[in-house]
Amino acid sequence: MAIRMCPQCGNVVPAARVMALSDSMVCPHCEARLEVATGSRMLASTAGLIAGWLAWRLTRDSTNILGFALPVLFAILAFGIVSPLVLIFIAGLRPAPTTTVLEPIAAAHGGHGQSAHGHAGAHH
Repeated sequence: MAIRMCPQCGNVVPAARVMALSDSMVCPHCEARLEVATGSRMLASTAGLIAGWLAWRLTRDSTNILGFALPVLFAILAFGIVSPLVLIFIAGLRPAPTTTVLEPIAAAHGGHGQSAHGHAGAHH
């Protein structure tokens, strides 16, 4: 399957939509609910973690006044930049699972005069 291609209609979903709405997006062409496949997420996250580790490793020996904080800042920035960029190039899309709406228990059993606390209607 091609990168960022909708499995329903076969059209390419814009990269900005994939980056911003990876859990629940709508195809702009056929209105199908989509999400980024798990394998694509894992690869992008792994690449971001490796980039973060490299940024920390390269800056950890800093001797300036902010030497204790800059490696962590650079690691977070590297992860936050590399992960979505990798996702743009490798994102495989799949149909999002449908969500089920559950009814309250009282409505499901016909509401036999019970309150929300499970007691009968009248007290003794």
